[in-house]
Amino acid sequence: MGKTGALKRTLTVTKNPLAGLELKRSKNRKTIRFKNGFIFKLTWPQFRVIRDNYPLLQRYEITQQAEDLFKITCDKSEVACNASQMPLMCDLMQKYIIRQIETDLFNILNDQIDLVGTTYMLGCIQEQGTGEYNCDCKDKIVLDVGGYQGESAVYFTTLGAKKVIVYEPVTEHIDRIKRNTSKNNVNAEIHNEGVGEKDTAQTISYTEMDTSFGLEKNGQHQLKIKIKNVADVIEESSADLAKFDCEGAETCLVNVPAEILRKIELYMIEVHSPEIKQAINGKFKSAGFALEREATKSPQLSVLTFKRK
Repeated sequence: MGKTGALKRTLTVTKNPLAGLELKRSKNRKTIRFKNGFIFKLTWPQFRVIRDNYPLLQRYEITQQAEDLFKITCDKSEVACNASQMPLMCDLMQKYIIRQIETDLFNILNDQIDLVGTTYMLGCIQEQGTGEYNCDCKDKIVLDVGGYQGESAVYFTTLGAKKVIVYEPVTEHIDRIKRNTSKNNVNAEIHNEGVGEKDTAQTISYTEMDTSFGLEKNGQHQLKIKIKNVADVIEESSADLAKFDCEGAETCLVNVPAEILRKIELYMIEVHSPEIKQAINGKFKSAGFALEREATKSPQLSVLTFKRK
């Protein structure tokens, strides 16, 4: 958003726009009164989030509980979150009921799904709504590499998958995958492993157990995970479709023989840099696949869908 657009938005949504404009140069919180009746004591970053997402947020009852804690209520939904999470929660509340279990643990449900997971899992559900993993998987087997908290296995089942084979290296996610797949009647085969070029063990550095687990080089924590040869994973799965969202580990696909890659008809692969994107593109085209769809999420991040010719 340009400066002119931001100024116009400030003037449009606030009753005291001068206070909002002064926030940008102030380290102190200021009371901002919005035209729908919201009254919040905000920092500049908090104000920008609310201002820029005001058309969505104004539909909900929101009260400030603490400096960076906001309670959102809508019908059967009620959560408390920080300002940066408010757009995510309000967006999902348009389609789902969200109930807070703990500080960062939520139950999200509608007539199709009933999931328990963290804020990061809610973000994955929001991304599913963009259609990046839309596919015809009715009565098919899906290989789900990077199962996270089970949300993608449930998603593919809602699309008609008859079985989902899940690979997830983080042990603390496995119980949640089991809960979510069982609760949603997913025919799931669950492996507590990551994928790579060979069978091995690998120590991963991380700061948070979030959706970028595996990409960080110098995190303050370390976790040893089990890795399985990706060629064996593909061969043993007998899958019709595959989704790879494994935070950089998708590079292992570059060295898989073409005849093994071709055992699966459709691949949906999240790539985490332009260099990886180029390598994956080249590999799959040389193996006889066509790039069917590309969903660009950021300059570094894309989801590539390849279909066997």
